Amino acid sequence: MEILVGILAFLAIVLNTLFWCVFLLTIAIFKLLIPIETWKRLCTKLIINIGEYWIYCNGLWMKVLHQPKWNVEGFDSLDKTNWYLSVANHQSWADIFILQGITNRKIPMLKFFMKDVLIWVPVIGLAWWALDMPFLKRYTKETLDKKPELRGKDIKAMEKSFERFSRYPVSIFSFAEGTRFNKEKKVNQGSSYHYLLNPKSGGIGLTLTTMPYIRLMLDFSIYYDSLSRSFWDFLCGRMSKVDVKVREIKIPENLLGRNYEEDIQFREELKSWIEDIWQEKDKFIEERKR
Repeated sequence: MEILVGILAFLAIVLNTLFWCVFLLTIAIFKLLIPIETWKRLCTKLIINIGEYWIYCNGLWMKVLHQPKWNVEGFDSLDKTNWYLSVANHQSWADIFILQGITNRKIPMLKFFMKDVLIWVPVIGLAWWALDMPFLKRYTKETLDKKPELRGKDIKAMEKSFERFSRYPVSIFSFAEGTRFNKEKKVNQGSSYHYLLNPKSGGIGLTLTTMPYIRLMLDFSIYYDSLSRSFWDFLCGRMSKVDVKVREIKIPENLLGRNYEEDIQFREELKSWIEDIWQEKDKFIEERKR
């Protein structure tokens, strides 16, 4: 029975995506061909509405096939007219579907950081571009040591990419751990947490540098009752019981208006603040495991 549910869920995702992509890509092409700012804003608004309908329809097939038991805490004070910097622990590919499902039309659509090369993925790359997903190119320390003239260019690229976000509310999202959790990765990292990997502050720091008008963070803590957390497990409905705690946190004044690349003390203060958030997240998961 579970295998049948998995197959039907996979077909539902494919058909839902193909259906809405027809409308999304049509508008995206017009957005690309007519570079008038007012027109592009209208197209973006329409495309975001399409994205929200796609998420809504995903919720419908999950209700029918999975009958999910999502226990969500902390959504009472959220506002769709606010700008948010959002973070979450990363347990599974299912995280994205869960987060989109519980936030849809309650806050601005989540904007996930994406590697710049992904814009060239056929069809989907255009869809991501049309949805105003931020495409970023980060240089490694080794590359910067060899080519110091590249230093600061990633900040400038982010400023250009994020400039449009000052015109309408957005939720910039980051899986701060950078990868999905498993015990092997935890050991290799030497993580000091029981159920989490060490968080990285780079994406958060660069966002605060380039979007100084963001004042609020949304911290999502995700816990699955199931130990099987592959995407196939999700499709088969084995991960239907989920606890999510949402905390709205005011970003400290001492972390605003500073440059992550150039200010070493800022990097240290931001790292310490994020680590405190991760400690609370670790406690939440431990409580749910009891």
